[in-house]
Amino acid sequence: SEPQTRSPEFTHENPLETRNICFFSTNCVEGTARGIVISTGDRTVMGRIASLASGLEVGRTPIAMEIEHFIRLITGVAVFLGLSFFILSLILGYTWLEAVIFLIGII
Repeated sequence: SEPQTRSPEFTHENPLETRNICFFSTNCVEGTARGIVISTGDRTVMGRIASLASGLEVGRTPIAMEIEHFIRLITGVAVFLGLSFFILSLILGYTWLEAVIFLIGII
C-alpha cells in the first residue's frame, strides 16, 4: 500500500468514511506517528460489527426441514407396517412373542 498522510481533523463524522483514522493493528512503517484512542471494546467499529454478527439467530435451513419431514414420514410408515404385521401375525396364529419379535424386526 502507498504511504498515507493523516491529520488530527475529522473529514467525516462517520468513522468508516473519514480519511484520517487508523484502525487497530495499523502499522507505522516509517516516520513518526501519534494517535488518540477514540473508542475501545464494543464501542469500536469492529466491536459493533462483532456484536451485530453474534446477535444473529440461526434458523433451520430448508434442507433441514425437508430431512426432518422425510424422517417423520418414514417413521410413521414403519410404525404402521409394524403394527399391521403384528396384528396380522396374531390373526395367523403366531405366539405373541413371535409377533413382537416380528414387530421389532419391521420397525
